[in-house]
Amino acid sequence: MGIPVVTFDRDPWPDEPGVTAIHGELVDLAQLTRVLDEHGVDAVIHTAAISSPDMSFAMPTATLAANVMGTANVLEAARGAGIRRVVNFSSSSIYGWQTGPVGEGSIPAPKATYGVSKLAAENLATVFRSIHDLDVLSLRVCWVYGPGLRVPGEHVGQMIWAALKGEAYRLEAGADHPLPLVFVGDVAEAAILAAQAKSVSQPVYNVAGPRTLTLGQAAEVVRSRIPEAEIEIGPGFLPLERLGDHRVADVDISSAGRDFNYFPVLDPVDGIDGYIASLREQLGMTP
Repeated sequence: MGIPVVTFDRDPWPDEPGVTAIHGELVDLAQLTRVLDEHGVDAVIHTAAISSPDMSFAMPTATLAANVMGTANVLEAARGAGIRRVVNFSSSSIYGWQTGPVGEGSIPAPKATYGVSKLAAENLATVFRSIHDLDVLSLRVCWVYGPGLRVPGEHVGQMIWAALKGEAYRLEAGADHPLPLVFVGDVAEAAILAAQAKSVSQPVYNVAGPRTLTLGQAAEVVRSRIPEAEIEIGPGFLPLERLGDHRVADVDISSAGRDFNYFPVLDPVDGIDGYIASLREQLGMTP
């Protein structure tokens, strides 16, 4: 039997075996604290956010309110409820455009409000860690892909979806954009490992997959699996407003491996195969 889970979400979800679903908002600090206390929560994995860099261009103040103040409420609720460990989801968007290897010590240079909000949330977590003695760490999660995502604008999923439905997928630029892809299942594994680790040595950790593809290479994989796919992507990098706010290729994840045994093994090509199979099933198509 697995570990019982309590979810806290602004969208109502039904309970499932082993999962208690609570409908609530992060702005309601009193409710959040009460839920943590009443359900005997031991660790918190904080993923709630406006999670799309694209959306932050249209809604900058809402992005800051949700991602910064929402995180502040999670941290304060965790402090009040005596939570053992908080795992805060950050993003590789905090790095902006980088060349060469990117480690946790690389200088952040966010290009969009989303990245700014995630960096601010990281800094809040570090303050709660140092001043309030809250055991909290942040995961700088890279380009997440795979079944079940609710994040709009993820290019790999969009091109697969279009190909399966017989629609064209076109971008004027982006074929050379590096995608440090990390499968959604590996991200979940990283979060659980971080939550269960006995101790950690640093406040932030990179979370990426085993290797990086360009968007053009990912498109070639999709074309090879779905020969009728009509995918056209021009050369160059993605525009800023189309997830071009982060441009990192060589992401160092050795710290996560050292401190909580995060070693992703799913190659992005295999992950794309699984993604295609999942979306085929979702559309009621034969394998």
